[in-house]
Amino acid sequence: YFLRRHGIDVTVLERHGEPAKGASYGNGGYLQATVPDPWNAPGIGKVFRAAWFASLSGREDESAFVARTLALPGLINWGRKFLKNANLETYLNHTIRNWRLAQYSLQVTSALAADEDIHYDAADNGGLILFRSESSLTEYEQLAQHMAEQGARYERLGREALFEREPSLAPLGEQLVGAIYYPDDRAGNSRDFCKGVAYAAQRSGVKFEFKASVSGLAATREGTRVVVGSTDLLSDAVVIASGIGSRELGRQVGLNLPIAPAKGYSISVPMRDWQERPTHVMADMGVHAGVNPMGDTLRVAGTAEFSGENLNISDGRVSYLIDLMRQLYPQYAVSIDRKEIDAWAGLRPLSAVGLPIIGETPVRGVYLNTGHGGLGWTQGAGSSMALADLIAGKEPEIDLSG
Repeated sequence: YFLRRHGIDVTVLERHGEPAKGASYGNGGYLQATVPDPWNAPGIGKVFRAAWFASLSGREDESAFVARTLALPGLINWGRKFLKNANLETYLNHTIRNWRLAQYSLQVTSALAADEDIHYDAADNGGLILFRSESSLTEYEQLAQHMAEQGARYERLGREALFEREPSLAPLGEQLVGAIYYPDDRAGNSRDFCKGVAYAAQRSGVKFEFKASVSGLAATREGTRVVVGSTDLLSDAVVIASGIGSRELGRQVGLNLPIAPAKGYSISVPMRDWQERPTHVMADMGVHAGVNPMGDTLRVAGTAEFSGENLNISDGRVSYLIDLMRQLYPQYAVSIDRKEIDAWAGLRPLSAVGLPIIGETPVRGVYLNTGHGGLGWTQGAGSSMALADLIAGKEPEIDLSG
């Protein structure tokens, strides 16, 4: 879309049969722009060990984090780099870098939706991070305070203030101690947004080739050669923006991209005639779940599973997410008809350094926009516009160095 606005002829090669069939289909829908912290926080090594033990003990479907033994050999090199960056100084610095990109991206997302009249159940009333103990709330607030020094806004809510802002949580009573409220965060349906952008791009003259799996990629003197089935395409430049698929495409031109697949699940549940339905996107730090009301649907997302590129949907994992919802909304959860649930699994392209990989590569004519991890939709529009500016020879509005 943004390349076309620069007058560049663009063809999108999409392996699925239509837009938004990848990670955008079941994304949690949280535009997490105030504190977009990377996953490699200090202490993450202990979390990984616990995730592995959960797999060894056969308790995969009872744990938020799982690392399966068969997947571990493929994570060794990535894991070393991931843990190397899991120190406090790097973690805080990378959170600030992610925040700058996320803030810019939020502006671009809003402008793009307005320009192209894209409807995606957008909510602009902020996000809530929920806590079930005072110690975890106080510890987390240190990160919020760090970001406030950069200009981010937040508010600490006690239990009563939380229930006043989000009455649907009141039945939980003393189970919740309070929340951090981010007034500038946003939410919506990433699937509808993705489709809207794709159709806007098509209207502007972008050509889409669906069911087009790239089997070959090479830099030549004449340009970048792309093989799709029995067809060879020659282009001036290629952008690899293929999530976890970027690893294999990168290898074909000699790039070793430090990205690992972190599998996540979500369920979409119809809210029907639920009267006291939630009104905010929320993340419950006590049960490691996120909920997002989108129109008449509640999206419940959570879990991180390192199991290779396996996209199978486990019944046990679906039950786990239903149980997480039960811990937030016990009265409504008992009315759920499992047949009405739209269950989904997808792969987050998790960068080992905790930052997305955006920009020009050492290979002439090859650019990257990948490795956003759980921040793909949060940073998608901004990173795309900045990269399009770079390719078009225009100074990006945001500094992409690092």
